[in-house]
Formats: sequence, C-alpha cells, structure tokens
Amino acid sequence: MVNEQHYNPVIYKRLLALCQQTDSSELLIYLDALSHANFRTAGYILGERILPQVSMDRFWSLFYLLLDYHSKAFLVTLLKSVLVRRQLNQESLDMLLHHPGFLVVSNYLNSNGRSLDKKKILQKLIPEVETPALGEFLFERLHVTTAEARLEVLLRSSGLCAAYLLFQTLRELEHERTLLVRCCVFLMKKGDSLSFNLVSLFKLYFDLTEVKGCFSLRLNPYELGRMESSYEVFVKVMSDLT
Repeated sequence: MVNEQHYNPVIYKRLLALCQQTDSSELLIYLDALSHANFRTAGYILGERILPQVSMDRFWSLFYLLLDYHSKAFLVTLLKSVLVRRQLNQESLDMLLHHPGFLVVSNYLNSNGRSLDKKKILQKLIPEVETPALGEFLFERLHVTTAEARLEVLLRSSGLCAAYLLFQTLRELEHERTLLVRCCVFLMKKGDSLSFNLVSLFKLYFDLTEVKGCFSLRLNPYELGRMESSYEVFVKVMSDLT
C-alpha cells in the first residue's frame, strides 16, 4: 500500500499563495511541474486545507478551474472540500449550491457533456442534502430530469431526504411494476434498516404482493396519502419504524 502524504509545509505555503492570486494560470503551471507523489499531496492540501478556508467566491472559482484542468484527479477532492466547508464554516449545502459559482460549474458540466462528472457529484451530494427541495434543485441544475436517471442515483444513496426523493421518483414509475419489485430487491440487499423500512412502505403503497418477507408497516390509506405530500410525515413514519 502506498503511504500517501496529506501535508507538506512547502507545498502548502506555495499553494496558498497561488490560490490567493487573481491570475490562476500560475497555479496550474505549478501543479504541472510537481512529481506524481507531490501532485497527490497537493490535491489533499487543496481539498482539506486551502479550499475550505478561502472565500466562497474564490472557492467556486478554484473549483471550476481545477475541474476543467483535471477532473479525474480533482473532482472527488473538490466534492470533499464542499462538505469540509459546510462543517468548518457553518455554511449549509443550500447556501453553497445556490451560490452563482455553482451555477457556473453546473452550466459548464451541462454544456460539455460531462455526464460521468455529474453522476459523481450527485452520488456524493444527494445523501448530504438538507431538504428534498435542495435535492430536486441539484438534479435539475445538472439536467438529470428523468425518473429513470434519478433512480440510478437514489437507490445507491442514503439518508431520509434521498429516501423521500426515491419515494417520489418511484411514484412516477408506479406502472412499471417489475421495476418497482427490482428496486425493492435491491434495497433489501443493501441490508440497512432504512432500506428495509422503505421496502415495507413500497410493498404497501404500491401493493407489491410479489415482494416476499414479513414487514411491520401498517398504515391507513389516508396516512399513505399524507406521506405523498409531506416530508415531515414521511420522516415520522420512517423514524417510528426504526
């Protein structure tokens, strides 16, 4: 196993100075000149130390720059830095994603057919969204609008917001009975309590008699109707099952 170095004071000092400059071309020249090992260290330093501490305007400017420069090397690092910023600076994900800088980034991705990059962003951030509305906003900004495309992300996500978005997405596909059953089987294989609770809900809501197993959810039709339109009710039902 390679022993990767997350910090080097010389590289840190140089990167910090370059990231504070208005002209970013020198930053890319510096990165290009680094050895493979130091390049990886620079990535850690940028994601863990520098990007979380710059202004939000500068953050998104650097995000765009590094994404365009080498998305394969930097995208995961950049996404981690979003979550570090949220924790260190008490910046909500809603605040970060509604910043004009993210709109520039999303427009760039949409205009250049960067479907794989968009998928990585969704896989990293959808489990972290604070509200279903923010999840909807993120899908829409990245032009992932079909129920089938959203389903691919949501089935692999975690958290109650993602679970609610999954519920709403499956409602759009309610006539695809075979697909609904496959989704339930996929969730049961995940094995966590929330996934089993979702299967319990989906089996009852969509009347999926094909899904075998003993599930504890018992709700009246009017209660199911309230879950359709209220995230708060959905959270309460899912929490009561846990």
